[in-house]
Amino acid sequence: MAIEIVFNIIVGLGIVFYLYQAMQLPATENSTDVFGAGGFPEIVGILSLIVLAFITIKVIKEKNPVTIPLFDLKLPEGRMLLANILLLAAYIVLLDILGFAISTALYLFIAPASIGYQKWELLTTFSILGSALLVGIFGALFLVPLPRGIGFFRELSFLIY
Repeated sequence: MAIEIVFNIIVGLGIVFYLYQAMQLPATENSTDVFGAGGFPEIVGILSLIVLAFITIKVIKEKNPVTIPLFDLKLPEGRMLLANILLLAAYIVLLDILGFAISTALYLFIAPASIGYQKWELLTTFSILGSALLVGIFGALFLVPLPRGIGFFRELSFLIY
């Protein structure tokens, strides 16, 4: 129970920081704009604090210990979570080495396979098309500078996008 209350306090502090930033947005001079630029973010922040308060009160009233199987490395779910965190870290490291297109294709193939997906043909198609779609939309259409990789992979990326 204590860990959940501490977590709720940390989330609450994040929401308060978000609200502070939302209140710093400039007011508009448009007379038809009732809330201004920060109106919607302020409403979301206030509603978030209200929901968090109800969740915290419920946790305090119930006084049940919270068990989260994802954080227990003795269970398969915990090991799978750790493996996926390491896989995501490897993807981030490989972005600058292999480039966005190849790293994303590998990640889109390995991530579902690591959680037990076994239709290899569909998985291969998904990873290649997903990577090509992301490169096409962000690299070619929106001209977002995606990581190109080093050496041979850099030269290959210039042929792709």
